Amino acid sequence: MNDPRGRVLSFGPFELSIRNRLLSKDATVVPLGARAMDLLIVLVEHANRVVGRRTLIERVWPKRGAEQVSLRVHISALRKALDQNDPGRRYIANVPGRGYSFIVPVTALSPPASEDYRPSKHRLPARLMRMLGRSDALAVIQMKLVEQKFVTIVGTGGIGKTTLAVAVAHEMSSAFDGHVHFVDLSTLGDASLVAPALAAALGVSVRTNNVVPALIDRLRETPALLIFDGCEPSIEGVSAVAEELVRNVPTLHLLATSREAMRVEGEHVYELGTLDCPPEDGGLSARDALQYPSVQLLVDRVRVVRNDFALTDQEAPIAVRICRRLDGIPLAIELAACRVDIFGLSGTARLLDERLNLSWPGRRTAPSRHQTLNATLEWSFDLLGEAEKRVLSRLSVFAGGFTLEAAVAVVADEIVEEASASDCVWELRSKSMIAAQGQDGRLRLLDTTRGFALQRSAESGEQDLFCRRHALYFTDLFRQGAAMDGSGGSKALAIEIDNLRAGLNWAFSATGDAKIGVELAAASASAWMAMALLTECRDWMGKAISHLDRMNSGTRQEMVLQAAFASCVMFTGGMTDRSYTTWAMALRLAEGLGDVDYQVDALLVLWAHELRVPNYPEAIRLADRCGEVSQGTGHLGAVATANYMRGITYYHTGRIVEAQGLLELSLHRDDEASRQLLIKRFGYDRKVDNLAGLATLAWLRGSPDQARRFSGMAVAEARQSNRAVNLCGALTFACFIAYLTDPDDGEAVALVGELAGYADKHALHNYQGFCLGMQAFYKVRQGGEIGAASAMLQAGLEKLSTARYGIFDWFLQAEFARCLAQANRPREGLEAFERAKIDLDQSRWYGPELHRIRGELALGNGEGLAVSRQYLLRALELANRQASLSWALRAATSLVVAEKSEGRREPAWHALQSTYAKFQEGLDTHDLRLARHVLGGPSQRDGVVVSMR
Repeated sequence: MNDPRGRVLSFGPFELSIRNRLLSKDATVVPLGARAMDLLIVLVEHANRVVGRRTLIERVWPKRGAEQVSLRVHISALRKALDQNDPGRRYIANVPGRGYSFIVPVTALSPPASEDYRPSKHRLPARLMRMLGRSDALAVIQMKLVEQKFVTIVGTGGIGKTTLAVAVAHEMSSAFDGHVHFVDLSTLGDASLVAPALAAALGVSVRTNNVVPALIDRLRETPALLIFDGCEPSIEGVSAVAEELVRNVPTLHLLATSREAMRVEGEHVYELGTLDCPPEDGGLSARDALQYPSVQLLVDRVRVVRNDFALTDQEAPIAVRICRRLDGIPLAIELAACRVDIFGLSGTARLLDERLNLSWPGRRTAPSRHQTLNATLEWSFDLLGEAEKRVLSRLSVFAGGFTLEAAVAVVADEIVEEASASDCVWELRSKSMIAAQGQDGRLRLLDTTRGFALQRSAESGEQDLFCRRHALYFTDLFRQGAAMDGSGGSKALAIEIDNLRAGLNWAFSATGDAKIGVELAAASASAWMAMALLTECRDWMGKAISHLDRMNSGTRQEMVLQAAFASCVMFTGGMTDRSYTTWAMALRLAEGLGDVDYQVDALLVLWAHELRVPNYPEAIRLADRCGEVSQGTGHLGAVATANYMRGITYYHTGRIVEAQGLLELSLHRDDEASRQLLIKRFGYDRKVDNLAGLATLAWLRGSPDQARRFSGMAVAEARQSNRAVNLCGALTFACFIAYLTDPDDGEAVALVGELAGYADKHALHNYQGFCLGMQAFYKVRQGGEIGAASAMLQAGLEKLSTARYGIFDWFLQAEFARCLAQANRPREGLEAFERAKIDLDQSRWYGPELHRIRGELALGNGEGLAVSRQYLLRALELANRQASLSWALRAATSLVVAEKSEGRREPAWHALQSTYAKFQEGLDTHDLRLARHVLGGPSQRDGVVVSMR
């Protein structure tokens, strides 16, 4: 049996020779003190078992013994030595009350019979630190090497090709019985030096210029793995040697790293990507962000210089921004991590924004090409041909990504012709200087590469010339998109948003051309709106307008800019005086140019301003004006918009029969492409609003079941469009319908809750205000504290006032007053009604209900039956004039209840009976149940009044 003290034990990246008392890692001796070595040997020999403190002391200090404190000191030194060479892995566990245990798997190796153990003579580079985010790549490459024998890891500089190759070498070393040879070719610039360099690495002595046959003979002796690192400086020479070796040595496995493939027989390329980064603006916690290897690497490397560093939830978005800014490139992240100790995460992120990272120093022991990002990129740049260098510098004007067509259009000129430019782009792609963006053939420069290329572009004196060409190209592209039917063109161009920003930034810069900026802003106006980037759109349109000159005055270009600016002012600041003024200016320009589409757009928004106030006479005038403009144009969308505007206005003013006809026309004679474009540009969906309006009209005209169907259709359509404003509008009218048909069946409360959630999420003040009003009703109805309910209503009215949305003010205040009266607080109800300063002479769709509520309040506050009857008869008259069967039913029911208190019945009873008989559906709704009860039920007024909602 072999002497156990002659064994070699392996654990993690370490090898331990017990006989030689030697601990090594990657062929490098790890220094350990005598006592620490003794402790390690005892613990490793008893791996995965607890060794008591007394046993350890007796084994390590057999003659004189030792104190527990000495044991702890040497255990600590041992732990430190292991951790410094393999950070993050725990080797020795403290078992309280018992002792210590070595918890990493230990494997026994057989040492050479003829010599004492020493580290392998084929020295591999050490694993500097634990590798993150590459476990899948490590496994795939090992599998490919076994199955396909010849693999090249391809990727941009600093992406971790060498680190991964070294890891593969260590993982596969035992499989090749230590015959793994790492050859650094990055310093060779001459193809003829490749074979001699390989011979030197293998210890092959040759006295001839043809070295390859000798290499083949040596490599045939035993299966081996060769690692060729940094092949690109002498790619042709490496390719020739690699192909010859693989063809003639069946037992050879070859792994290469390069920024471009060798393109020889037998080669299999593995393209190494960047580390996964969290999504932009993902709002991740620190815990979630640390699930991504790029963030793990950043934090891991920061801890090397600040061992107390811990990523907080507040700092997580900054860490995400740093990793995304550096495209997940490991070298770039490591260099950034070194800055965090001095500048903190926020300061480091700011430095990145200023592109100061290219010169940050890295590890002193790293190859010179990895000392800084600039050195890495300079090394790659120097290997390019002159045309490739020129094209790379010119491509730096692109931000985000680009197509091959765009690249050629911008960079080709008399020096680099189109065919040559196209070839250069693909050569740069093959050399990892250009990365793929997605699966559709788009390309991009990684941000670090782009920063380097921008420096070269500035030094060449060409930068402004190609920024101009870039801006002009995208002006044409966005102009074509705006000219496409519907919104497809603008939507398709969303991917070019970074190029659009870059073009505008250059055009309005000190060295740019403001005229091009104005043209690009106008061409991209619809795209900004389609992408809902409203604040940014407002700023760019405003900047362009400020650069307009006399030549642009009154032109279509000015109209487009003013209309887009007006839209953004409205959406970002609300229906303000400024919004109205800018839209009025856009309307004047559109009228002067005779542009029907822009006139309709401007009239629509000005109409919405007036409707919300509400200023119904002006809203009707604008709606009729839109009808005149669209008449005879054959433009179905414009006609549908005009009918929608008139229908909604007529509905609000109580002209419900006319409103129903107009909304039905708008709904059924519309142009889908025009409707979708309107949604994209302004958020208005006339289909949703038409359905919601028809729902209310159906209820008013005595069809509550149909009202629910229309309401459900409106909400479903709005959900499908996935736009908050449309959905909130549909839910608002759904709340109305549910409250009017059956306020206490739970549906209305649920809808109000859903509406409030969306309104709060998107800070839509008008819908927040409406919700607060409805919630105030239910607080009173459910016996809540009246003061709190009143405060809730007041808060809602303030929200509505902020949003300049006065449509529902009187309804909310009158209904709240009625809820107070039903809660046996008639005096407070009357006071609330009077505070609202409701003008009962104004004609509105809920005018009959305002009169009815005032009549009930008169009776409840002792004003007498005569006063009450006057209001109730007026309510009935208005309802019949509007053809509003539901308001008429309510007015007649209240009149019967009021007159019963004085012993009078017949006229009111017959009016209620005839009104009730006209209903053909919704017989189980609240108002119809109550009417039946009043017609045939008891005469006690109090019980009836309480039962009325």
